[in-house]
Amino acid sequence: MTTITILATSDLHGFLPDTLADVPGDPSAANAHAAGILAAHAAKRMTGVDDATLLIDAGDYLLGSAYATFTARSAERESPLTRVASACGYTAMALGNHDFDHGTALPASQNPHLHERLLCCNVTDEEGHPIFHPYRLVQARGIRVGIVGAVTGALPQLTAFRNTQHIHVLDAVESIRTVNRIRADVDLLIVAYHGGIECDMASGRPTQYDTGEDQAYRILSTIPGIDGLICGHQHRTNHGECHGIPYVQPGYQGNSVGFISYQFKERRISRHETAMLHPTTDKLEPLDPTTMNLKLDEYRTWLDQPIDTGRFGEYITLKTDIRLQRFIWRKTSDGTTTIREFHHSFPKPYTASVFRLTWEELRTCIDQGLIQADMIPATEAPLGGYQVITNTPEAFPTYRLESRTVDNLFDEYLHWLKQ
Repeated sequence: MTTITILATSDLHGFLPDTLADVPGDPSAANAHAAGILAAHAAKRMTGVDDATLLIDAGDYLLGSAYATFTARSAERESPLTRVASACGYTAMALGNHDFDHGTALPASQNPHLHERLLCCNVTDEEGHPIFHPYRLVQARGIRVGIVGAVTGALPQLTAFRNTQHIHVLDAVESIRTVNRIRADVDLLIVAYHGGIECDMASGRPTQYDTGEDQAYRILSTIPGIDGLICGHQHRTNHGECHGIPYVQPGYQGNSVGFISYQFKERRISRHETAMLHPTTDKLEPLDPTTMNLKLDEYRTWLDQPIDTGRFGEYITLKTDIRLQRFIWRKTSDGTTTIREFHHSFPKPYTASVFRLTWEELRTCIDQGLIQADMIPATEAPLGGYQVITNTPEAFPTYRLESRTVDNLFDEYLHWLKQ
């Protein structure tokens, strides 16, 4: 009898070292927060490190936190996050939508350091050629394992046009179905999909509008031959079985690690353990940050550098076509805004709120000093009223809230300033 164990993470966003920066001089304190990438290594230690334990990530590893932004500044060299992934021993890592927030350049530059373990079956160049390997084949104790990686097909709606203008993002379900031809060559087939769950996984009853962003249920209910699914994207924790197939959704920032175990007899699955989630709040043995060369001192120095917030209004208008803004930046004692304070000014995770006001409400905001009179456009917005985007939603009437977006404005603005 041979046992193969799958350990799964998703949506890590490089968050652990971001927590380290808040506790100068005590890197181990971050482990108590259970945030991030070192938890995956620790979970691997719990089950024993051998060739029968495969660690797989379901995307959004490279970008999404202040530390991830810091590490992405020099895409031509190996990132500290990449070194940590290598030390954790990831077998494969699917790409998530945020991994494309700088286009394909960042994941493409890190893939050689990861020995081409970044996977994505539904993104091609303009000629239709895959940019990343769609799948990876490995052997573990004589068992042939195939791992397929896919990003949500809604990627073009989740990132700036400049990041997808030279690539084609294909339907995730159909791309996985096409890659599924490797089924005949493997004993175990795992799909790592950076998308979420759109239905009750037991009954198939929709739990949200079907926009194509989340298709985990459709994958398991329409594609034959899959033995296990790792999904993510929604920052939720879920686990169970769908049509007899185990699945895990391991949450956010490493708060959980997914676990599926398979027993083989003569290279056929004789049974599998129901998928589980291991919380990572316990004290687990972390990697030694000093051996990872995380550049934490350099990171803290970078956080304390001043940032030009004067062009943020220009950037947000180009991004959203909204001219009226109210963004309040925290400042240091000398009156400057640092990268750290700029980062802390956004409600987490990077929330921006849009309000649509009447002219009378807008005049009240001007009288209260919330909005400058010279910012007001000459005419109302399409469909009427005046749109205001802000990081201080408490300053505006709640009954006028039009939308609340989660967007990595912090990373995007710093990236835009360099261009």
